[in-house]
Amino acid sequence: MHLRLPLLALSTALALTSAGALAADPIELTLSASAQREVANDQISATLYVQERQASPAQLANRLNQQLKEGLAEARQFPAVTASSGSYSTWPEYDKNGRIQGWTGRAELMLKSRELTPTTELVARLQKRMLLEGVQFSVSDEARRATENQLLPEAIAALQAQAQTTARAVGRSTVSLKSLEVGQSAPPMVRPMMMQAKARMESAAADVAAPEWQPGRSLIQLQVNGKAELR
Repeated sequence: MHLRLPLLALSTALALTSAGALAADPIELTLSASAQREVANDQISATLYVQERQASPAQLANRLNQQLKEGLAEARQFPAVTASSGSYSTWPEYDKNGRIQGWTGRAELMLKSRELTPTTELVARLQKRMLLEGVQFSVSDEARRATENQLLPEAIAALQAQAQTTARAVGRSTVSLKSLEVGQSAPPMVRPMMMQAKARMESAAADVAAPEWQPGRSLIQLQVNGKAELR
């Protein structure tokens, strides 16, 4: 009886020491937070194309090349708009017997600018000889980077707030940020709402009225991921 009491006391002491050590072990925490802001689209991109059908590949290529040449020459009159060639393809047309009866081709002209008015005027001019494939508005790289720089402190603050809230919930008082990774989610491309075009009184009947578009806004989101240690 005298020998068992010290052993019991020692066993209890070891158990308490072990429990205290476990309670002091750090907690590894994985976190994710984000900040977002809606900004005005300040960049317009347009794609126009011409499609032709000719009897031979040479005639087709000559016609497509001429149309592109004229389109690029027209675009050079608008320094605020960057014009470039897009996709270019040709293919044969067959009759019911499988014989080639002609050739069809399609060539694109791409426009990009941060100025809306000259772009709409150029599109109107080009539509006399080309078709409009589509128009997109987006946030320019410069505006995106500036917005992300503003969002970064907000996202990190949100991450730190998460860590502090979690620490209080589990009874820890010290938070150490061990790693931080900054990422981003691409904002959606916004297609404009095409409004009724206003024809100019002095325009000739063959002229195309400049379209009216609303650039709209895009949501830019910056995400941060991190790992923290709670003690």
